[in-house]
Amino acid sequence: MNRIVSLQTKYRWSLGLIIFSMVVGAGVVAPRTALADPQGPNAGPAVYIPAAYKDVCTTLESPGLGGFQVYGESAFGGPYYTDLLESGASWVRKTFSWASLEPANRTPDQYQWAYLDGIVQLAAEQCWPIVLLLEHNPTWASTEEQGPLDKVSVAELAQLMGAIAERYDGDGNNDAPGSPKVLYFEMYNEPDAGAVGATERWGEHGDQYAAMLKAIYPAIKSASPLAKVVIGGLSYDFFTDAQDPGPFVRSFLGDVLKNGGGAYFDIMNFHFYPPFGWNWTKQFPMDGPGLVEKTEAIRAVLRKYNLDKPIIITETAWHNNPATPNGSNTLQTRMVQQLYTQAKVAGIPMMAWWPLADAGGSYEFDTGVVTNADSGVVTRKRAYTAYQAFMRELGNARFTIQAPSDVDVKVYQFIDDSRNRTVYVAWTNPTDLGKLWIEDTARTVKYKLIGASATVYDYAWSQVAKVSDADDGKRDGLVTVTINGDPKYIVIGG
Repeated sequence: MNRIVSLQTKYRWSLGLIIFSMVVGAGVVAPRTALADPQGPNAGPAVYIPAAYKDVCTTLESPGLGGFQVYGESAFGGPYYTDLLESGASWVRKTFSWASLEPANRTPDQYQWAYLDGIVQLAAEQCWPIVLLLEHNPTWASTEEQGPLDKVSVAELAQLMGAIAERYDGDGNNDAPGSPKVLYFEMYNEPDAGAVGATERWGEHGDQYAAMLKAIYPAIKSASPLAKVVIGGLSYDFFTDAQDPGPFVRSFLGDVLKNGGGAYFDIMNFHFYPPFGWNWTKQFPMDGPGLVEKTEAIRAVLRKYNLDKPIIITETAWHNNPATPNGSNTLQTRMVQQLYTQAKVAGIPMMAWWPLADAGGSYEFDTGVVTNADSGVVTRKRAYTAYQAFMRELGNARFTIQAPSDVDVKVYQFIDDSRNRTVYVAWTNPTDLGKLWIEDTARTVKYKLIGASATVYDYAWSQVAKVSDADDGKRDGLVTVTINGDPKYIVIGG
């Protein structure tokens, strides 16, 4: 089995007595279950999935809010296939290696297509949207695996991306077997990093990243006019100029845009990890986790260059390994609820949890919502149930208002038109750094909402309370609900 391990970036973050480390980007890219080359002598039928799944195509042609990073394990028969299909997600982000597709400089007819065909198989099996992430430059193209091309012209990359867009445009012409359709192409992971260890990314070379976009954009669009070019998911945190410096260059996005790169991508994209929320909020942790504020900060950069683009998030997560700092099932479950709630509040149409399954190996932060198959039987975590419930009950609801409250209390109103109901998501944040990332549920807050009655649900959408207007001894058109650090769903009249 081929394994491609992406460059790991270690984040460090200190607040008082808290030290948090997170490594982003490790994983298996090649399929866990070997697929026969559809063009080879052992080729099987072009469509080999259960017929019961074929009807899903019409409902999953467009991405929804929930996505997952997956590393090849999503193919039919793989260990996480059913977990993915039943999760409530509707799209995936998958990484591929340029070096594996084109290990030597070749023309597209000589690319090692079976490798990439296996990675995008889910698009053919389920018509699932895929955000296809390019990584790993071949040594003949660049000195840096994740950085600018210094050995060949960017025309080589344009040729590659044009050929990929053509093969996966789903039009039946020169397509991969099964005509998988891939419309989202992301260019490098966290390209705003400068030097990371002994390697270098694009961070100090925003002008060259803009030039790269200018080369690949027309090649992709010419081959597949409906395709979308996605800027590589920016960390946009842990900056080189911070007091506790990291590897990410604050000016990268502005450098790309001032060099004309804004006209050559369709979708803005960044990553969000809660420990860095203090960069974006005014009274962290009381007003955390900060996803809404970070989104607005990035929109402000776009507006400076007169750009208004959809914004997606291709990585967010929390871990549940108790052997790592602040790892617990409770905190991971809370973050699923809080982060997806704030994504909807911020107007983010797509957000991927990183990853579906624990990365395994030496990566100790178990951020997956299911366990790694290499450790034995795959087990669904509490966070998986929370993800399922959120997508099922609120995935299509629309955000309306943030209800007034103290700074440490978050109350968001959503309208679920399909069920004709009003739903609030509410929780309390820690009020001091000493209680940050602590599973404290003892502190409760009473909150009043307009309504004659309300039903309160937990992370799994299990009922925990039913309240009525007169419960507090007076009838005033208000219901009183009790909230704490575990987010609650409150259905008015439900």
